[in-house]
Amino acid sequence: MSSLHTGVTFYEEDRNAGPFKIRIGGTSEFVSSIQTGYYSRWGGPPEGVTLVEGWENPDICLYQTMDAALAAADLVWEIEGIHISIERSF
Repeated sequence: MSSLHTGVTFYEEDRNAGPFKIRIGGTSEFVSSIQTGYYSRWGGPPEGVTLVEGWENPDICLYQTMDAALAAADLVWEIEGIHISIERSF
């Protein structure tokens, strides 16, 4: 487990065992989309994270590498401030 990513729990030994899901800590809710709130001069959608229920939900975002999952998890922490874990998708 690493402390370089605030609010994110993951196991370094899982690094080559993807794909990965991002789970809300202690729940069966998973990230299905992340909106970063990018705005252009024409406006844009607000920041937000969409969650879905269930380990086998087909709408769960899958990240092929640990680095991609960590980048997404850092965004979830930044936007929502909720503890999350990166889980292997079996």
